[in-house]
Amino acid sequence: MIEFHLKNQTSSVRLIFSRRSSAELNPGRAPRCSTSSTVVPSFHTAEPWRNMEGANLSQGIEFEFLGFTSDLQLQILLFVVFLGLYTITVLGNLTMFFLIHVSAALHTPMYSLLKSLSFLDFCYSSTVVPQTLVHFLAHRKVISYLGCMAQLFFYAGFATSEGYLLAAMAYDRYAAICSPLRYPITMSPGVCTSLIVGSYSAGFLNSLIHTSCIFSLKFCGAHVVIHFFCDGPPILSLSCVDTSLCEILLFIFAGFNLLSCTLSILVSYLLILITILRMNSAQGRLKAFSTCASHLTAVCLFYGTTLFMYLRPRSSYALAQDRMVAVIYTVVIPVLNPLVYSLRNKDVKEALRKVWGRKIME
Repeated sequence: MIEFHLKNQTSSVRLIFSRRSSAELNPGRAPRCSTSSTVVPSFHTAEPWRNMEGANLSQGIEFEFLGFTSDLQLQILLFVVFLGLYTITVLGNLTMFFLIHVSAALHTPMYSLLKSLSFLDFCYSSTVVPQTLVHFLAHRKVISYLGCMAQLFFYAGFATSEGYLLAAMAYDRYAAICSPLRYPITMSPGVCTSLIVGSYSAGFLNSLIHTSCIFSLKFCGAHVVIHFFCDGPPILSLSCVDTSLCEILLFIFAGFNLLSCTLSILVSYLLILITILRMNSAQGRLKAFSTCASHLTAVCLFYGTTLFMYLRPRSSYALAQDRMVAVIYTVVIPVLNPLVYSLRNKDVKEALRKVWGRKIME
């Protein structure tokens, strides 16, 4: 028996030439004294064969997070810390949201923007922290391809929206301090709503471009993410194709978002500073500074960590260090914002007393 193997990119065919007697070929005929043999080819198709190097390996894959540590006791400690911080985030931001919603005294443009800020802090922290808590107690820290895509989309959308909303809040402070007589017109309910809707629109448009660009790439090899959630740079580093164009595009959009918002905030506060320095009353200056202090604290925390994370060349990424920075803007900042705005704000504390007293009386 002689065998030949023929292969192409999709299948393999085994061609076998075997020598058989005429009796085997014609069993109904009587055998002759002399036997002859005939070469008979037969075909055997092997299992389908695929060239995996050219296949799209991004379908049906899972990403596995490296997390913070493999030490079980340290993971339990981190679980307790993250759970405590997330509980404060949920209670603080939702309390601020509903307090502004039910208190008529807080139905002003400044507090409408603050209400949206509390909602955004709650949302973008909730896209990351609950799954991180599960992974602290799980043997394998995995997420599906679609799950990772969804997490990146919503996280980037809410976080970018917050950046634009902080810029809108700076404009609100500028209008209140520099043009107090025109403030009801400058920050009318329609203008306030437009600023909020515009912040969400810009945030999720950026997120759509960001997510589409990254997940249009192919991922192969080990899908181990050196992070604790699906963020842009760690996922981008897993691609097995050239990512230069995608990196340039993301850098341009991230740079535009951050620099345009930062420039708006700096111009607003420069004009506010000039107005404050022209005030004759020391009490008026102190009140103006106090009005801006909470917002300035939130801006420094958010933009300081965000500029460090995303406006850098890829060669300077230190993913272990970036995980620590990511904890600040995904876990710590959403905790601090409601505390900063409530502890330093007399109107919020007074509204909380009234609502709390009303509940007790009922």
